[in-house]
Amino acid sequence: MRGELATANEVGYDRMMNRSRNINRLLVLGTFILGIVVFFPLYWLLRSSLVSKPEFLARPPVLFPEALMFSNYVKAVGRVNFTLQLWNSISIVVPYVVGNVITTSFAGYSFARLRFPLKRIWFTLVISTMMLPSAVTLLPQYTMFSAFHLVGTKWPLIIPAFFCSGGNAYFVFLLRQFFLTIPKELDEAACIDGAGCFRVYYQIMLPLIKPALIVVALFSFINCWNEFFYTLIYLQGEKMYTLTLGLYMINSLKIPNYEQVMALTVLVALPCLILFLIGNKYFVRGISLTGIKG
Repeated sequence: MRGELATANEVGYDRMMNRSRNINRLLVLGTFILGIVVFFPLYWLLRSSLVSKPEFLARPPVLFPEALMFSNYVKAVGRVNFTLQLWNSISIVVPYVVGNVITTSFAGYSFARLRFPLKRIWFTLVISTMMLPSAVTLLPQYTMFSAFHLVGTKWPLIIPAFFCSGGNAYFVFLLRQFFLTIPKELDEAACIDGAGCFRVYYQIMLPLIKPALIVVALFSFINCWNEFFYTLIYLQGEKMYTLTLGLYMINSLKIPNYEQVMALTVLVALPCLILFLIGNKYFVRGISLTGIKG
């Protein structure tokens, strides 16, 4: 009787293990297929930037180019003032990222660690701005910047970052969640030693939330680098154009060379891809820790 029972248990265990292996195989296969689906547009972009014009327009499409046309990149850079537009993009992105990191970390620290009247109501109002479309505030912002004679300059794209506006409520929420994961005993010990709020924030809190700050900087860089709508509205004249507007200029020509458009697109997207690959582990950690404590 015991032998039959042991045999039945072994059979059941083998069935369970086989089922588990089959499920794992299906998950691996599904992940592989999903990876191909996600990666294929990026491959097609890279492939389209390295083909000749006849191959680009060929039907059915050519999956692999016969010869790699790296000259498309040289021609694409030559069709725009690439150096000036690159500088314009950098001169906007750098202060925007710095402003975002500073203001959102201030706000996140305040909502997480400080006590002030109507704290929850203010936090609710800040978070509720995430549901407000940016187009709703476009006209008041444009009117305000026009009154200060800032339209046609880079300042309308930079100033909002230093006032925790421009859709940055998510960053405030993210950093607040990180600050909440830090034990309050650290604050109390620092206060006993005579440290003020700013010193606690600067010397104790910021070093502990470096992954979150990297996530905020990464998101801010991607959002500002790829910004097209507001740059098209506020920047006037080709001397002020960023790389995204330069890409738009090439694409809007009557007879565009699509392979050159793709080459410039690769160059515009390359900084975002590099930074994302470098900060990928911080990005994943930042998203996973967002809901630990509320």
